[in-house]
Amino acid sequence: MKPIIVVENVTKKFSRNANDHLSYGVRDLFQEVIGLKPRLSLRRDEFVAVDQLNFHLQAGECFGLIGRNGCGKTTTLKMMNGLIKPDLGSIFMEGRVQALINLGAGFNPKLSGIDNIYNSAALMGLGRRESRAIIDEVIEFAELEDFIASPVQSYSAGMKSRLGFSVAVHLKPDILLVDEILAVGDFAFQNKCFRKMQQIKKSGVTIVLVSHAHNSIIQLCERALWLDKGRTMAIGPSKEVVQSYLKFIEERELERLESEKHNGSRAKAAPAAANAAPPADPFGGMYGPIYDEFDKIEDLAVSFEVGGAPVDAVRVHDPLSIGYRFRLRERVSDLNVTLKFFRSDGLNLTTISTLNGDLVKHIHEGLVECRCELPDFDFNPGSYCLVIAIHEGKSYLYRNVVKQFAVLGNGRLTWGIKDFKYEYRVGPPENPREAAASTAVRAAGG
Repeated sequence: MKPIIVVENVTKKFSRNANDHLSYGVRDLFQEVIGLKPRLSLRRDEFVAVDQLNFHLQAGECFGLIGRNGCGKTTTLKMMNGLIKPDLGSIFMEGRVQALINLGAGFNPKLSGIDNIYNSAALMGLGRRESRAIIDEVIEFAELEDFIASPVQSYSAGMKSRLGFSVAVHLKPDILLVDEILAVGDFAFQNKCFRKMQQIKKSGVTIVLVSHAHNSIIQLCERALWLDKGRTMAIGPSKEVVQSYLKFIEERELERLESEKHNGSRAKAAPAAANAAPPADPFGGMYGPIYDEFDKIEDLAVSFEVGGAPVDAVRVHDPLSIGYRFRLRERVSDLNVTLKFFRSDGLNLTTISTLNGDLVKHIHEGLVECRCELPDFDFNPGSYCLVIAIHEGKSYLYRNVVKQFAVLGNGRLTWGIKDFKYEYRVGPPENPREAAASTAVRAAGG
């Protein structure tokens, strides 16, 4: 069967300087007009955004593009949509193409929503009668019945997003190019978009989907392509490609933690300048108030251990042991310590407090040394931090981020925030003996 999309040896360069980029583009266009081959060597401030990209898609296939920000995903979609031209290689697209790269792009802000729907339909080659046949579906899906006669410039960003998506998916394209559409709007609209994407996929539309929502890539796409700095790292079944990408991200996170740990050690070793101002909160208040003076405590040390060995990364369901020690510099009467776990985006996941049982209230001076055992650490893979808060009554003696760490999945697919430990049985057992022999799949260990 003949592919509906063919991308062969596509390369695209950009300049970091906007003026140079424009100048280079004019020169390259002139060389093309007079029949000269395009220049492939990099000029001043240039970098390769997409490097020798190749893939073919059949009609009705859903194909995912994944990778870190700046890897070339959106550039690829823009080249496929004809918004920018490859410096090398060719792109073949058969059929009507609709792109959702920038929702609301192409709308005339002074025209009403309904006029913009008709304009978009006309650009896709639909006649007035065909446009009228879908107009009610577009408006109903976008939930803009009360505002469709108002100028688009009066719409909120969310309203423009709903209208842009609704117009695109109801114009019956053969090929749909989608850039992070499932991450816009409120939660209800995201679910609505996802259901609509599944519907148009079943109708035979070929979809190229860019998304950081890896579970959406696995659910919607048969195959996926992983890009890193413009280069193809893997292409194949979406689940396998996503797992390879997540493993790569985990390795980079471990390298980052090791680098920060090394740099932190060097910073501690460097002598402080006389009368130096106290350092500002490096996290911008994301993890709450910071009180990092050591006038009330000293010799603070915090450790993470798995199996007795210190670690900076924990696997899902590892038994984690957290130890901390500090020395009180003055007598206290109402001591309390809290361990607050945050995701790297500032979401507070849980707090462990010695208030549950007044565990350290009897300590009034000297050395404080404690260990907290977590037999099943079930946070999902990602980047996290631990904040320790030491209180005297309601006053802080100390509060700061004391540990940044990663949780690794080791190739295990996870969803949400936590990964429950569970047993999974298939089929109802007929008797207790069969129940004991039935297959059980446990989360721990994959």
